[in-house]
Amino acid sequence: MILNLFAAVAVGLQEARGLGGTLVVGDDDMQVTVAYSTDGLAEIAFSVCRTEIRGLTGSPWLADTSKGAAMTSGNSVELVEADASKPHQKVVFSGEGDHFGWMLKYEVTGPGRITKFLSLTAQTGVLVERIFLWHAQSKDEPAAASTGLQDIAAFYRHGNHGLFVSLDFPYSRVVQERGWASVGYPPHIALEPGQSYLCHSLTFGATRLTGEKRYGHDLGEVQAMDSYVQERFEPRFCRPMFVGCAVMNRYCQVTDKVVWYTYKDHPTLCFNTDLMKRHIEMLARLNIEYYNLLPGVFDWGPDDPKPEVVQDMVAHAKRCGVRVGDYSGASYVVPLHFNDYENSVGHPEWRMRDGNDNRRDFYCFGETEFVDFYIDTVVSNVRRFGYELHNLDFLFIEPCYAKSHSHPPGEDGVYHQLLGVIRLMEAVASTSPEMLIWSNSGNWSEFFPKIAWWNPNIYVTDPLIDTSWQGLNMTRLSDDARREQMVSLHYARFLPYRFFTNCQYFFCQNSVVPEIRNYQYGALSTLAVTPNLSLCEIRPWLEELSTRNQERVFAFYKKWTDFIKDHFDLWKKTYHVGDNPGFGGIEVYGHAEDNHGYVFLVNPQYWDRVVEVPLGPDLGFGTEGECELVELYPTEQLRLTNQGPYVSLGSRVPIRVPAQQVLVIEVRPAPECVKAPRLYGLPGTVEETRNGYLLKTRGEQGQTKRAAVLLPPGSRSVVGATVRRDVPKQPQRDFFETGLTLAGSSNEGVLLDITFRRTPRPTELRQWRVREGSLEEGVEAGWTAGFEEGEELRFPLFINIEDESIEFPLTETQANALGLGPLANFCGAYIDNAFYEMQETWIELATGDSSEAAETALATDLLPERPRPLHPQAKSQGTDWWVQTSFHLPFMYTLGFEPFLDKHTILAIPLLSPSKVKRIEGWINGQPLEVQRYRYPRNPKLSCYWADLVGSGTHGGRSVWDIIEGPDRIRHETRSEHENRLVMHLSN
Repeated sequence: MILNLFAAVAVGLQEARGLGGTLVVGDDDMQVTVAYSTDGLAEIAFSVCRTEIRGLTGSPWLADTSKGAAMTSGNSVELVEADASKPHQKVVFSGEGDHFGWMLKYEVTGPGRITKFLSLTAQTGVLVERIFLWHAQSKDEPAAASTGLQDIAAFYRHGNHGLFVSLDFPYSRVVQERGWASVGYPPHIALEPGQSYLCHSLTFGATRLTGEKRYGHDLGEVQAMDSYVQERFEPRFCRPMFVGCAVMNRYCQVTDKVVWYTYKDHPTLCFNTDLMKRHIEMLARLNIEYYNLLPGVFDWGPDDPKPEVVQDMVAHAKRCGVRVGDYSGASYVVPLHFNDYENSVGHPEWRMRDGNDNRRDFYCFGETEFVDFYIDTVVSNVRRFGYELHNLDFLFIEPCYAKSHSHPPGEDGVYHQLLGVIRLMEAVASTSPEMLIWSNSGNWSEFFPKIAWWNPNIYVTDPLIDTSWQGLNMTRLSDDARREQMVSLHYARFLPYRFFTNCQYFFCQNSVVPEIRNYQYGALSTLAVTPNLSLCEIRPWLEELSTRNQERVFAFYKKWTDFIKDHFDLWKKTYHVGDNPGFGGIEVYGHAEDNHGYVFLVNPQYWDRVVEVPLGPDLGFGTEGECELVELYPTEQLRLTNQGPYVSLGSRVPIRVPAQQVLVIEVRPAPECVKAPRLYGLPGTVEETRNGYLLKTRGEQGQTKRAAVLLPPGSRSVVGATVRRDVPKQPQRDFFETGLTLAGSSNEGVLLDITFRRTPRPTELRQWRVREGSLEEGVEAGWTAGFEEGEELRFPLFINIEDESIEFPLTETQANALGLGPLANFCGAYIDNAFYEMQETWIELATGDSSEAAETALATDLLPERPRPLHPQAKSQGTDWWVQTSFHLPFMYTLGFEPFLDKHTILAIPLLSPSKVKRIEGWINGQPLEVQRYRYPRNPKLSCYWADLVGSGTHGGRSVWDIIEGPDRIRHETRSEHENRLVMHLSN
């Protein structure tokens, strides 16, 4: 039938070319020229940014029916309405054909976007099998963006411009044949004479091609689709969505359809309701707006839970300022989690059937009776208790071949199943303007991005890691994996970030490095891309913390959720530069408009990088004016850059991003006039004194920082700087100097270099001496205590390389294709939780008429990283390597005073591909070091190597020798810093 339609439209389009009346609909970015008369209607030209896409012409619509093709060719067409603007913003045509009377409207529905609306009225009884609101021929075939079950949109490309074509519904098909492309859907609706049918609308819009692609799509097309999805229909909520739930209590032992061994310590409506109330109170302190009560209505038993218990819980939550709702199992209806009463929907005839007529385990949303049952059950319960949330879990849509269902068997039935799901969501959403539909696992992503018009808070899957992230905390790894998923689906399936959510799942405490050192990274790396956040299973973890740590957690989430609420408008769009999430990459996200916004720099790697941040349109900023950078996290301070205290919009600013860290930086207009001293490069304050100024600051021990004090115009020069020795008070035995240099001055202020007292803690171990050799050879030669021969290399070998073929994220497959060998698989090491203290420091700044300090710009000397050649050893195929480095620890627990494992100093050993390593042997100061493999609880096939430095041969602090001489017993004390020598052997 489709081939016949193509042929018929080809003839009709040629006839339409001779028509006399034409109208142009659109705006400056997108226009369509429509020709019409009493004999037909045709789209004879399309222009993007006033450039015609040559050869693109089409028929406004056509339908495949039980009585043959229906189209506008040969119809009596009448112009019903045209607004007065030029080009027209809205025009309406009506027509009469063999099978239908019809009404077609073209309307500008957004910048560079035109939407077509079609209604059909049957003249005789007819089955409408397929409707296409786009049917066009062109010189070049469009590209179709697709999921496994449907096509999202068609993209036409012409030079630097193009257009997208998208049905305004989460299911459509792009059919291409013989130079024609059609975009439509299969309603399979039977119409009686005189019965009308309103089709799904279709939008086509302008795209500006950039030439840069991520995940297969030009960034201009991604941006156009993002704007279309956000603006075609008004989003249900214009605020961030913060949700909490508690599905489990870690007593999980799935046996014989029972998920939990015990309900001990588990908050539900049936058990431990006091605990549930406590959980809700906790969520209120965490600034969480919604909470998912469990069990859901399909799990309930006879009078269990009691109605008064549910009503009491809803009332309690309302007093706490938390909205609550329930849960259902979508395609399974009754989930396994809480089905104590072994409830069953029954009605096996409602279940799906596969192509071999085998009955499936899940139900079919294409069956009207099933959808009616689902709606009646959920909606009545929602109304009864005043719920404002419904969580749909386990959605599975696939072709269903049940002949008894109220949908066509096979692939066309997918549309009807989705229609049933949407009918359910619309019914639930209609119960309250604050009703939140929140989805969980299943195949929701098959219907991205347009499913967000009904499902505005999408959590794609439960925490699962399936790519080789390196780390020692399961919650953090899950957060990285979910961010990777959100970013990839944004580019591949165009879902705007504002509709994603990530659940920080605190369910797995089987981590080497504890949550308390990772939860902030997880939250901020999530908020870097989406304004929505869910906290799941947080209560059991929180209640195990000390009161002090609990307060820290409460304050952190309250601060940052309030921050997102206050700046939500900027989070409607997420800008992204830098790498995609994954191994080796550094990600940069922006939320900005003109001269103000926020930049998130996310470094999940075990090594730092200097990233050039473009403070311009790529991150949402303007290109003119000066601004200053305010670090909001991890340290609240004004940042000093290589341009000085202020930077120019439109420029690129190098910023060092520490390993395992998120930097949050506010970009705001520079002050018009400095009215009081301002400190850049360090946290703290500057106070005026009789002799000048007192700078109060703090910094991590051993770190050297460059800071600038910017002074009001006309101020006296800073001529000297002295560290106060009385603040803070130090024990005389342990007195350490603070290094201070007056590095320069200008008529604006002074530049200081400060090295905070005591020795620094080690983190990244990147400089290693390497040599090839077997384990046996090295042990026999005594290399376990160290070796002098070999080559000094900086790891990872593939970072900051001139070879442009090395791109991030880097996968094992890409590394193999590039010929990287076993030594390049090794990425150095990282010391987590080495002891350090923040050192409070007060500095007197003396002023005078002139300073002896050199005149210099008040700026850092941080420059962009200079690419280096790929070292030849990176492609060596040698399988056995000895590697050696050294480090100093300021302190190491001894004498049996070791703390819990949570506070141990841990050595992480990241690898590009841990599966390639057979074995890692380690020695510290010549003593064996137990190197272990942390297999990720959510995917034991993936892992990261590590070692516990507490209780090993690792030394900390300084060595002290006392020498006693002569009768006067004079005491001579010398100090030297312990250097720990770490040696490892890698067998690949």
